[in-house]
Amino acid sequence: MPASEPLPSEPEPITPPTPAPPSSAQPSPAAVQSARDLLVKANAAKQNRKQKKLEKILGLLNTKGKITNDEVEKLLHVSDATATRYLSALEKEGRIRQVGKTGAGVVYTKV
Repeated sequence: MPASEPLPSEPEPITPPTPAPPSSAQPSPAAVQSARDLLVKANAAKQNRKQKKLEKILGLLNTKGKITNDEVEKLLHVSDATATRYLSALEKEGRIRQVGKTGAGVVYTKV
């Protein structure tokens, strides 16, 4: 081998990764209860926001006398499907009534 050539390096030995020990640590009962409390509070807040939106729909319905799905979409800045769900929920509660079957002819009136 010429003197100007570097010596070949020896390959480093390959060591397999050591597996992590199985985790037997479970969350404490206090942590589980805290997580449940947060979930309950989050669900309650979500229901409160939904109820406020339903009340907005009823408020508009009181002023106009009838309302369409498109008007609910614009009022609440929600999708067509979400507006339909809100109107269906109010209809199931017996607070509004659907007039018409499908399409642009459908309006909702107060019961």
